[in-house]
Amino acid sequence: MAEQSVPGAPRPGRLPRPRVRSLAQHDIRDARARLRGTIYEDVTPDTRPREQYSPVQIVDFCLDLAEVMLASGADTRSVETAVVAVSTKWNLAPLDLDFSGSSVTIQYAPADTPPLVKVRTVQSDGSDLDRLARANQIVDDLVHDERDMTSAVNALVAVLRLPPRWPRWLADVGLSILGISISMQAGGGWRAGLGAFVLMLGIIVSGRWLTGRGFPQFFVSGAQGAVASAIGTLAIWAGVLHPGQAATMVAALVVLLLPHPSLVTWAQDAISGFRAMAVARAFYIGLIIAAIVVGVPAGIAVTKWLHIEVDPSGIVTQTLPLWASLALTVVSAAANCFVQQASARVIPVAVVFSVAAGAALRGLRDLGIPLLGATFLAAVLLGVLSTIAAARMRTAVAAIAVPAFCGALLPGVAVSNALLNFMSGSSSAALDFVAAVSVALAIGAGLVLGGLVATPGARRALRRARRVVVHSVHNDTTALRVIRDSGYDPGGGSVPRGPRPR
Repeated sequence: MAEQSVPGAPRPGRLPRPRVRSLAQHDIRDARARLRGTIYEDVTPDTRPREQYSPVQIVDFCLDLAEVMLASGADTRSVETAVVAVSTKWNLAPLDLDFSGSSVTIQYAPADTPPLVKVRTVQSDGSDLDRLARANQIVDDLVHDERDMTSAVNALVAVLRLPPRWPRWLADVGLSILGISISMQAGGGWRAGLGAFVLMLGIIVSGRWLTGRGFPQFFVSGAQGAVASAIGTLAIWAGVLHPGQAATMVAALVVLLLPHPSLVTWAQDAISGFRAMAVARAFYIGLIIAAIVVGVPAGIAVTKWLHIEVDPSGIVTQTLPLWASLALTVVSAAANCFVQQASARVIPVAVVFSVAAGAALRGLRDLGIPLLGATFLAAVLLGVLSTIAAARMRTAVAAIAVPAFCGALLPGVAVSNALLNFMSGSSSAALDFVAAVSVALAIGAGLVLGGLVATPGARRALRRARRVVVHSVHNDTTALRVIRDSGYDPGGGSVPRGPRPR
């Protein structure tokens, strides 16, 4: 009797053909709506016959990708765009994302199978623009068929295991040099700049010591603000600095104590509609600002107990000439590239764009436009330039924009004047300080608008760009059995992922 086979089962001796997932039209429309206005607006599902990775594997990869990008300083809109682009490319829809401040939830809920829900807690450790740029390149490779999922997983693991792009001591020196630049741009002179450098190094080391012993950032920031204002007042009493110079020195430290990358990403999240993330960021930012607002007058009060009387009333800080201000902008942007761990190839671009934004800000101020409006317009210009350049260089927009705005748009003069009001006992000093800090919100809003304006041109630049190989990643394309939540490595998933080497 001839051998019978069950209808629909694979014939003996023949491997089953991989099943290709297909997306319903309404799911495709939903994905395209979520990508509309982004650089990946034209992404379409890959329907070519090939081995299909399981939904669990793709969701795990998307969670790892979101974790890396958020922990590296990306705004939420960029993370959502990357995850939706990858999942759409690999035929995984409908996919729901929820960002709740400290975690990311992804739900895959097809009509014919039970929903798959996974949550990942995100521990943000500041900005690492080199790591963010590499993650962005992996997404770009996936979208443009230059990687399969196995290669992308191994590449992301390699990015997670990379040490910091620049050593810690170089980042500390870069932040101290940034303090020199901000103090001198506010008109403090070389003495105030030198004082800001020395004081900034001391604050960095002491802050790291306190944090390492479990003190919350609120108390660390408050103590740093108090020490800075007390030392500034003592410098006036000793005759080393006059009140204007001391105010610019302390202002540089206060500006650098502010979480300005978080301020900007908070504005971006709030404008882009990610309310939960915006609220979480706002709570953290509000605590830091409150600690500084309390710490600065506390340091001045300590010097009053020592019977040190300083009368800074009537002193107004003077800005530098345009050529000197732009020269210091170059120094600031380059130094901040080391502070934010940006890659070497973006440093010249960030410096040039920072000079352009600084010149635009100075020109708008000379035309009589208020600081808030002038900063917003300069940030729009910076957002346009950074978006187009990032597409051409195949890197993250933040990798260029963050060092550039830190070099040109931070409100050093406004904070200096607010501190003078603090020292003179003005009742409006706290409001002046909050108004100075709000300039950072104008930076975030301007970057969002500039990115929206430049995105169509950036898409065209990306299509014309010459494809390059991503550096420092593995290209193993062997099949994966599973991508584990607990961690994996390029050796097949047998070694749990550990902390990044320091």
